[in-house]
Parts: sequence; C-alpha cells; structure tokens
Amino acid sequence: MSTTITRAADLPRVPWRNGQGTTTEIAVEGAADDFTWRVSLADVARSGDFSAFPGIDRIIALIDGDAMTLRLPDRTHVLRPDEPFAFDGGLPVRCEVDRPTRDLNVMARRGEARATLEVRVLDADDAPLVVPATGTTVLVVLDGTTGLADSGESLAAGDVAVGPEPMLLTGTGRVAVARIELTRTGTPAAPRARTVDD
Repeated sequence: MSTTITRAADLPRVPWRNGQGTTTEIAVEGAADDFTWRVSLADVARSGDFSAFPGIDRIIALIDGDAMTLRLPDRTHVLRPDEPFAFDGGLPVRCEVDRPTRDLNVMARRGEARATLEVRVLDADDAPLVVPATGTTVLVVLDGTTGLADSGESLAAGDVAVGPEPMLLTGTGRVAVARIELTRTGTPAAPRARTVDD
C-alpha cells in the first residue's frame, strides 16, 4: 500500500456512538463497529459523556481550544493543547469544556494493535522532519501548510496522509503524527482512507 492523501473536504463525518456529537473519520482498519484501529477528529460543542469503547486503548489530544477536563473513575485529568493522553477507552469518561473544542483520537484494539501519537511544530527554517516507516503512519495537518518532500504533494490544514512509507515533512505549522503497529498475526487489511480520486 502506498501513501494516500485525503483532502479535508472529502473526509466523512459520522455520529458519535452515543449520539451526542459528530466525528470526522480520518482512517480506520476494519468495520466501523469492529475496527482494529481508528483515527478521528471530534468536535466537542459542550460538556458530556464520551462513548464507551471496551477493549480499546485510546489516545486523545486537544488540538483546538484552551483546555478540556476529563473525569475518569479514579482521577481527573486536564487536557492541554497538543499534549496526548492515553486511557482505557472502555472506562466511563465525562468531559467538561467551557467553550467548543476539537480533539484528535487514536484508538487501537487491545491485543491486536498498539498506537502512539505526537504533535510536532514545523518551521520553514528547520531541517525537514523525518517520520520513519513503522507500521502505518497517519499524518494530520492541524494548521499551516505541510509538504511531503518525497512526493511533492502539499497538504493544507485538515488534509491527511496515510501510509507505510517514510515521510519527509517540510513547511510551517502543526502536524499530528499517529503510528499504528499491528500486534496480531496474519495479513492485515489495508486501512480505509479516501484518496483524492474518490
């Protein structure tokens, strides 16, 4: 599978599992209700409960907004911009916000996949950022413009690149980089990510 690029306007929006909001689906392997992993953007308009995802390891990062407070059964965690937080997706979690926010979610089914997430800042004066090939990489441009040096493609805010190949990033702005590695045996199906030709 080569790297695919999806423009922000072509990303599908789906309702939350609990019906309290909508999510922009970025990439997923497997069926919607039985995925191996999924990367998505959630718009949180008001305080409320997260959907429960039993058996899922979840990482969340606040990418737009000042703060989000997560009430978990055993603790309270305040999300700050661009600081990923990992937790058990099956736990009952309530989020509290003072104003609308947006967060990036990376979910991996426990025992089948594991994931990492980081947010990086690009500066035109810096050397290109090298994202090595490790499993599947999902790149989301949060703001600014990012170039994929190897392909010559230019990505604007909201655009996505997904693939198993190394990525060499240039430009100015912020990018989120999720990496997913399968831990189960067998040949994985290709992740669903719309291309610019769809």
